[in-house]
Amino acid sequence: MYEEYFQLSGAPFKLNPDPRYFFGSRSHNKAMAYLHYGLKQAEGFIVITGPVGAGKTMLIGHLLDQLNRSNIVAAQLLTSNVGPDELLGHILSAFRIAPEGEGRTGQLEAFEDYLFDQLNRGRRVLLIMDEAQNLPRETLEELRMLSNIDYDGTPLFQVFLVGQPEFREAMSAPNMEQLKQRVIASYHLENLTREETQEYILHRLAVAGWSEDPVFTADGIDAIYVETEGRPRRINTLCTRLMLYCALERRHEVNACAVETVVSEMREEQAGDTECNSQMAEETDARVQDGSAAVPIERALSKIKAPKAIKAPAADGAGNVFDRLRAKRSAPQPATLEDVASAIAAASVGEKLNNGAGDDAAPAAPKGKGGWRKTVARSIDEARGELKQAHASMQRVRSSLDEADDKRDESREIISASLSRAETLLDEIRSALR
Repeated sequence: MYEEYFQLSGAPFKLNPDPRYFFGSRSHNKAMAYLHYGLKQAEGFIVITGPVGAGKTMLIGHLLDQLNRSNIVAAQLLTSNVGPDELLGHILSAFRIAPEGEGRTGQLEAFEDYLFDQLNRGRRVLLIMDEAQNLPRETLEELRMLSNIDYDGTPLFQVFLVGQPEFREAMSAPNMEQLKQRVIASYHLENLTREETQEYILHRLAVAGWSEDPVFTADGIDAIYVETEGRPRRINTLCTRLMLYCALERRHEVNACAVETVVSEMREEQAGDTECNSQMAEETDARVQDGSAAVPIERALSKIKAPKAIKAPAADGAGNVFDRLRAKRSAPQPATLEDVASAIAAASVGEKLNNGAGDDAAPAAPKGKGGWRKTVARSIDEARGELKQAHASMQRVRSSLDEADDKRDESREIISASLSRAETLLDEIRSALR
């Protein structure tokens, strides 16, 4: 929505990691250097830790984007809290290995065959374990055992462990000594400094085609840094709301006042959600205590159709902002900023018409400071979820294409080998005939 208003090529502060927007702060560049050092060593474990939202996933995505696929086969395992008996199965699935045998023996044979096959092709196998702080100690020990697989002293399997700060603490335990001895390098990601926060914001805007509209003032950057503490994910969340606020308010400057307004709205939303959840919990407890929540078991097991809400017909031009935005989203043309502005203007008229419609009337637009902005923000969150699903589908398609390319390369190698054998056989036949 705001991308159209500010004529940007994309959303510069989207939460979904995109390697194109990678910003190399001092801390992130140092972590990347450790990862490349680990790849060069081709053995052992590399451990990268950092707080939630520090950019660990973006860092790994940037690394995968830089890898030379001709000599490294990499897979990322996102499943957390995996037991030791389940680990090997998840690894086989990540590398798309189909075991022929059954049980752990069949899985281990398939994994070893895969490692030796990649070695024959001049490739190394790298596994990246995300959310490593959730892995049980037994699973980490299983990983260590799998990393022992080698050929004439050449390691065939390497692991990068990425997790939150508590994983660093867990590694310090006495029973983790064997795994610690296999760690060749570790690094903890730090938050951005104030200067890096400014460079980070301007970098992401530049990638999206920003033409210095809106302008981020010095006091605006200061306010963003204080509120987010230099945490990249927090910066993205706040800047997304700031860009939306400026677009809806027709503002072309992000200053400390704008940051204060948006932060206040976000806190009101969080407080409202907490209050709503607490109220629902209290009502549920009250019904349980007075017995009003009890129903016969036959009725509880049956499917009950919820009554449809009856909405009072609104006059032309009336209705709340949420309904209008939803209608615009389902239409063939995307909603423009002018559509949103007109819907907001009409909502004030519709609210007056709906005030006397009774309990069954259509709900009016949220009242209070920033109410309509909350509605717009919810719509954007829904659209962001749909984009994440589309991105995941694209990743699956990309993986399928990579797998098809690998199979095609295998077929070419087989055909080439067959032709070579055929030529050799023909030469032998010719020699015999002479």
